[in-house]
Amino acid sequence: MADQGAHRRLGQHLLNVVRRQDAAIPADRRAPRTAAEMRLRQSKASGQQACGTCQGAGGRTVDSSSSGITRQGWVRCDNCQGTGRA
Repeated sequence: MADQGAHRRLGQHLLNVVRRQDAAIPADRRAPRTAAEMRLRQSKASGQQACGTCQGAGGRTVDSSSSGITRQGWVRCDNCQGTGRA
């Protein structure tokens, strides 16, 4: 049982370290990590107008949690059909 607490604390510590380092990177220099971030970057680079509903992301992330576990799921934008373009 004590082992689980130590692992949980280590995981939280590592997550905090990574988030701090990530926040130190300027937004325009940060590599896109999700398909939505990649689509947004591509639409901006190509000069295409982004979807007004999802701002070019093609959808949104929905968080849900139960029993101490947080889950994230992707919901596609209905207006642009997930393309991110108007």
